[in-house]
Amino acid sequence: MTTPYRLSVIITAHNCALWLEETLESVIASLADAGSRCEIVIINDASSDDSQAIIERFAATYPHVRHQQTQLRNIGKVRNHAVSLARGDYILMLDGDDRLLPRAIADHLQILDKQAPDIYLSKIIEQRSGSASKLPEWHFRTPVRLTIDDAITRFLIHRDFQAHFIGQYFRRGLLVENPFPSFICYEDAWLFPQLLTRSKKILFSEAGFYLYRKHASSLSTVMNPEKIACLLAATAHMDEVLPDNFKPLITCHWIDVINRHAAVLKQQGEWDKVKKRICQQNLGSFLVNGKIRMSYKRKMLKVRRLS
Repeated sequence: MTTPYRLSVIITAHNCALWLEETLESVIASLADAGSRCEIVIINDASSDDSQAIIERFAATYPHVRHQQTQLRNIGKVRNHAVSLARGDYILMLDGDDRLLPRAIADHLQILDKQAPDIYLSKIIEQRSGSASKLPEWHFRTPVRLTIDDAITRFLIHRDFQAHFIGQYFRRGLLVENPFPSFICYEDAWLFPQLLTRSKKILFSEAGFYLYRKHASSLSTVMNPEKIACLLAATAHMDEVLPDNFKPLITCHWIDVINRHAAVLKQQGEWDKVKKRICQQNLGSFLVNGKIRMSYKRKMLKVRRLS
């Protein structure tokens, strides 16, 4: 059964009026002459600023735009709701304060048509808030096909891509069959490795087209016990869904958790559980693993000495 659109561009917005208009215009520029093949779905969740007015003006100007207001206050639920509304064969997610490079989506659609991947990944261009607003030039590069093992390895060592759903293309059926958890953050870190294991064809391109605006107040920047709980669940889920041969690389993620959030882990009574998981990793195989950076090997030795 054919769908009315090849791609659904999903935009989630929460109090991002300062950047939202620029974000929406960047989508139109990135679609270029492929606008009729895509729909734009905008979810405005619990905004108290002028985001809704900006969305309504945009929807009145451009066709193929649908929008809704929600009060979910939970990014996992927001993403699932948006997926339920989407009608495209593929989904591309975008935060309401980021930007896309001109004509990039139009070029990517040709790859989706010709190669029909389950996932099409590329590097994200991170920009600190307040940095220069000039867009870099877009240069298309033909993607390469990754094996499942290679994709998982690159994900775990944060080489080329991390657990970002923004700026990546996913076959809609994958997201329907594998919904996001109801997390306030780290919903992507929970689901991303699962999708890698359930995909048959993964493409990757070095050419970045998504400009991610990193804020001091970003969800994963300012931590609290509820966010730590989501992080723990996401990291534990890696152990559950990824093959056992990836345990040493997953251990690096557990080491990051215990090093960065020791105080909260102790307050929540999670310290001993996390340290036990790290110490379950065979030390010898960890230390001789060529895929693990020396810095993590030193951190491993330090964690095992902690009380």
